[in-house]
Amino acid sequence: MFPRDAHRALPERVGVREVLDLAWPVVVSMLSFSLMAAADVAIVGQLGTEPLASIGMALTLWYLLRAWPFGVISGVRVLTAQRMGAGDRDTVERLGWQGLWLAIAFGVLQAAFIPLARPALGWMGAEGAILDMASTFLVIRLAAAPVEMALLALTAWFQGRGDTRTPMVANVAANVANVALAAVLVLGIGPFPRLEMAGAALATNLATSLGLAVLLVAFVRRPTGVAPRPTWDLVRRAVGLGSALGLDDLLDLASYTLFVAVLAAAGPIHLAAHVLSLRINNVSALPGYALANATGVLVGHAVGAGRFDLARQAVRSGLALAVGLMAAAAVVFLAAPGLLLGVFGAEPEVFEVGRRLLAIAAVFQILDAVATVLYFALASAGDSRFALRVSVLASWGLRLPVAYALAHGAGLGAPGAWVGFVVQVGLLAAVFSWRVRSGGWLGNAEPTRADPIAGPEAVPARA
Repeated sequence: MFPRDAHRALPERVGVREVLDLAWPVVVSMLSFSLMAAADVAIVGQLGTEPLASIGMALTLWYLLRAWPFGVISGVRVLTAQRMGAGDRDTVERLGWQGLWLAIAFGVLQAAFIPLARPALGWMGAEGAILDMASTFLVIRLAAAPVEMALLALTAWFQGRGDTRTPMVANVAANVANVALAAVLVLGIGPFPRLEMAGAALATNLATSLGLAVLLVAFVRRPTGVAPRPTWDLVRRAVGLGSALGLDDLLDLASYTLFVAVLAAAGPIHLAAHVLSLRINNVSALPGYALANATGVLVGHAVGAGRFDLARQAVRSGLALAVGLMAAAAVVFLAAPGLLLGVFGAEPEVFEVGRRLLAIAAVFQILDAVATVLYFALASAGDSRFALRVSVLASWGLRLPVAYALAHGAGLGAPGAWVGFVVQVGLLAAVFSWRVRSGGWLGNAEPTRADPIAGPEAVPARA
């Protein structure tokens, strides 16, 4: 089931085949995750428009709370990939335990937010029945935050090693279980009670626990001789690499939280249409995200080995694949919006708004493919601070003002707000492209193989 040793020699050339070899398990894994999320929405959608809107608001706050921890844990993936390229297997093995220690700490901190969940949702604009249902969902999800963080940490570590298949097995198992559990617990099939929103959250928690169990088995069964204790220097270096990524995620999702508040003010129809269309967009964008993830891992391996030529090849190959796939998805969005939205059984008013959102998403996906591949490449090369500055400017300086002006000033609602998405990723794609062409993202010095700690991750990028 699991590869015995994911350590591999660097190829002489990084082309389409090498990117696809790492990317396809991520595609399967993430596709199963998004299909699970879409199934959750479809199941909750059977309860009506208000439950659909409430799960959208609860998930927005959930992702906001895990944004910075998830970004920091991504530093484990970056550092693991770089040490893999440098041939430092001992440090790679120790990084797995460091990721788990970080995950437990972050998970406990997120769970401590439970008493503030309802007031925070109220501040976002939730009220009445929507506030009650969103609070129920969020509190139950937060109770399992340490499990979720541990799953993310081990996934990042396996991917950094170049093993994308083991996380695929774990995530597919978890997501299949989640769909089955959600159907039973939300709707009350057979002898099980109808738990509605509580059932949706409980199903996800149980499925996440299954996914973590699969990864833990794969992780501990390998005889490495590495003690499972914190190595503070490694923790510090992983946090240093991931902090900019975490801050970027946090600020971007804080901006997105205000974005959802803008949509909530436009009414439940526009908010529900946004939830449905975003789910569809997220499913179709997964190949692009997976290719970006694979590109980042290959860039990390290449930088760790001092092969900057291979890093550039990985970026070119990843971009070509991602843009081609997302362009094909854009055609489907434009040609068959009814088929995509019909899966959710949306009410006519929600359907009409969703159709317009998918037309905007067709443009967004292509630009987002470029921005995401380049973002992963920059982060994996240690140039995350530059990416952070540009991302903050794009989300706060462009997306929010444009969304508010068009959604409310121009009275366009959700379609106007989604134009803010397009403007944001357009800027990111343009600036990141310039950065990669300039060469500044690869830093000033060659990395060294000799030092098991101070390698390319310690080389400052030119900002």
